Amino acid sequence: MPKLLKEHIFCKLNFYSERMQKCLHSATQKYIDSNVHDDPKVFDNMYFLIIKIISTPVANVFIGEEESKNDEVVATFAEFTSDLSALIKIPPFLNFFYPGLLNRILVSSGLYNPAIKHRNILIKYIKNQVCKRLQEKAKYADKLLLFLFASIHTTSNGCANALMDLASRPQYVQELYEEQLEVHKEADENGVLPFEALDNMKKLDSFIRESLRLTGHILALDHSVLKDYTFSNGLQLPKDHTVKIYVDDIYQDELLQHVDTNVPASKIGKNFMLFGGGKHACPGRHFAINEINFFLYNIILKYNICTKSGKIEGRRMYSPTAYPSSSGIIIEKRVK
Repeated sequence: MPKLLKEHIFCKLNFYSERMQKCLHSATQKYIDSNVHDDPKVFDNMYFLIIKIISTPVANVFIGEEESKNDEVVATFAEFTSDLSALIKIPPFLNFFYPGLLNRILVSSGLYNPAIKHRNILIKYIKNQVCKRLQEKAKYADKLLLFLFASIHTTSNGCANALMDLASRPQYVQELYEEQLEVHKEADENGVLPFEALDNMKKLDSFIRESLRLTGHILALDHSVLKDYTFSNGLQLPKDHTVKIYVDDIYQDELLQHVDTNVPASKIGKNFMLFGGGKHACPGRHFAINEINFFLYNIILKYNICTKSGKIEGRRMYSPTAYPSSSGIIIEKRVK
């Protein structure tokens, strides 16, 4: 499946650029603009609102333009992501006895399996498109749900963090606004930017990269142990266990960090491991970063934003995993 994504979706990002922008624009209109009138509007817990916005272009790409126009499909994409993210928040204390034990108990026993109700909805719409998908519908729908969660959750998480970081730091807004005004000159009569316009969002992309670096996770990037391994200090890793990388030790080490505005947010390296590394690096990182760039470009052009508290809002921690702040963001339309 990662190979399929690389060969048929992520290598054609310029082809999806217009569709992505139109979807993000319509979703922003639906979930934000329609609620912001003459007076500023407070939006609480932006993560769940952004899940709905990000689900719109993802649905468009994954199952096609026609089927993705159905509100039930977009709702399923968003709700499944929200439902499954609840499992991530559970402290992994039982993993000391067996990797993923608590999640296996909940899912296998049927006590909590968010895939069941959403799978049937996806099958209903997928079978209208391709007979081959119909023949393998259950298997395909399950795999599709996994990719939906990975793409929507991580992108929404990064997008909500970047939006809150921007609202928390008004000193950066004007400079970013001026950059987006210049970029907007490249838009066509429908307001759609050419794919190459992303190259001119250097300051915005740099802001997003820094926001991603400071996501706040202590541990991340699960790795499976394929065989017993012993480090030089005697530490042993048993086969079939799962280990996480101590990313906080990397991102908080000033010796490993440097600011370079020419490095895109999608570029991976030893000092920037948000998307993993090597041949197992996230294949959809470019798609995700493009979504965040286009979304924030639209937000910065149209709205003034700030935190409800007037302070810098940090992340919420669930064990070693960080989530966007649930504090309110005030959004008001810019005066033209």
